[in-house]
Amino acid sequence: METASPNSHNWYERILNIISVVKPYEGKSTVLLTANACVLLMGYYLLKVIREPLILAYGGAEYKSYATAAQAAILSLSLPFLSALYHRNAANKKRSNMTNKVTLFFISNLLVFAGLQYLGINIGMIFYIWLGIFSVMVLAQFWAFAADCFNVRCGQRLFVIIAVGASFGAWIGSRIAGPLYPQIGIVGIILLVASLLLLSIYLTSKVEGVIPQEALNDEPVKKESGNQWLDGFAVVFKSPYLFKIAIFVMLLVFINSTGEYILARLVSQQSDLLIANQTISDASLWQNQFYSDYYSWITLGSFAIQLFLVSRLFKWLGLRGSILVLPVIMIIGYGLMLFFPIFSLIRVLMAAENSANYSVQNTTKHALFLPVPRKLKYLGKTTIDTFFFRFGDLLYGGFIYVGTQFFDMSISHFIICNLVLAVVLFILAWKVGHSNILEVQKTQGNSPPEVKALLPNLRMPTGQLSKFSISECTFVDPDIGDALKFEAKLESGAQLPSWMKFDRISRTFSFKPPEKHIGEYSILVTATDFEGLTASTHIHVSFYHADTNKEE
Repeated sequence: METASPNSHNWYERILNIISVVKPYEGKSTVLLTANACVLLMGYYLLKVIREPLILAYGGAEYKSYATAAQAAILSLSLPFLSALYHRNAANKKRSNMTNKVTLFFISNLLVFAGLQYLGINIGMIFYIWLGIFSVMVLAQFWAFAADCFNVRCGQRLFVIIAVGASFGAWIGSRIAGPLYPQIGIVGIILLVASLLLLSIYLTSKVEGVIPQEALNDEPVKKESGNQWLDGFAVVFKSPYLFKIAIFVMLLVFINSTGEYILARLVSQQSDLLIANQTISDASLWQNQFYSDYYSWITLGSFAIQLFLVSRLFKWLGLRGSILVLPVIMIIGYGLMLFFPIFSLIRVLMAAENSANYSVQNTTKHALFLPVPRKLKYLGKTTIDTFFFRFGDLLYGGFIYVGTQFFDMSISHFIICNLVLAVVLFILAWKVGHSNILEVQKTQGNSPPEVKALLPNLRMPTGQLSKFSISECTFVDPDIGDALKFEAKLESGAQLPSWMKFDRISRTFSFKPPEKHIGEYSILVTATDFEGLTASTHIHVSFYHADTNKEE
């Protein structure tokens, strides 16, 4: 392991600090995991482009509903095997071992699919089912591995950056999938994704060796007890914290899927209206263009939120507040839909909901598993992200069927149901956030930074550039894995003069006062940890006019 020292940030760590707080020597592991997330999401979105023609060639669009039910059933059957695999690898000191074995399994599946497709054997239905399982299983294992690598404080900071890689990979994959499909065909895309997964295995295997000791999760590796086949479900039902997360995820999926159904019905009505008004001649073409634009805005919105807003939400609101963001957006969104059922407004509101879901909510969901033991990270997270996620989809499908076939529910009825459930989701999110605080406190509390050394009084000459760096030992945060952000202002609260600069990353002042400028300034330097606790100290700087060796 690399040991952190007071050395300054390298060039890419300075870039990463634009997104979130990164300490020296944390950059390499962060870049590896960010690249890994990018590769995995790019591979998934490449496979999505061949999923539709394969399932349509198999038997038509109605087979999609059968495939969704089959996914939930197969995931339920596969979880005991995953639990047994975890027990076999629990005592292995190499954290990446289990994650890479799961990835290797899916690579072997892709090679079989490529061979069958090359031989002309129809793989449409089984590939559709497999891709739904692949998307949740591989990503759940990746995020469980990431949560296992870092301690709580470090993970909360760095997960924001890693999730940017996932958003960027999704955007890249969706952009290049269309042009690639005619060029290399189904077999070519399958083999390309298999190569990307091999790259993912390489990146995963390199992460552990470059994590600084103070950022590392210090939970000891040990052989796990319990039923090795049933622990996947057992850890969720035995842990009140995980069970709340599971219900939260299931309800979130239900509401979001119902919202997409509401939008789909409105899109169908809107296209019929445009046909009747002779505004368009082809409803299918208009709908395809609508969804292309719609998903483009969602992808762009989620990437922008992830890049510029998520880390600030974590800092301003903490994890407990950030998990409430999406439920609040849903409550506002479905409230507006109910009173202003305008198609253009509903399109914007659903795009906002999905953008927040794929950015703020995804990052928050992954960070919820940071304080729990290793067993709950791998088995609990995978069970929730696979079975409970798909079960939410099944509940949604049954709700839509019953609501339309037996109760003749209108769009307004579905909006009211979603509004009520969004309020329930908000209450549940509040409880999950509170439970997260309790889980974190079991392992560590949060202490404010401390001032360990006083800053000297400085005398600087006017008319020339002078620099002064604050030692890293001046402020100390007692929480392992936490990082400090620095800020400097005049003691009055005003901003520094334009000729006085402060580099927040290197903690360096640059003074270049105008010629013959004489005066004294009291500067307040503040260090803030990731959850907003602060410590401050003063530095007094006086400026004199230097004429050779004589002061005036």
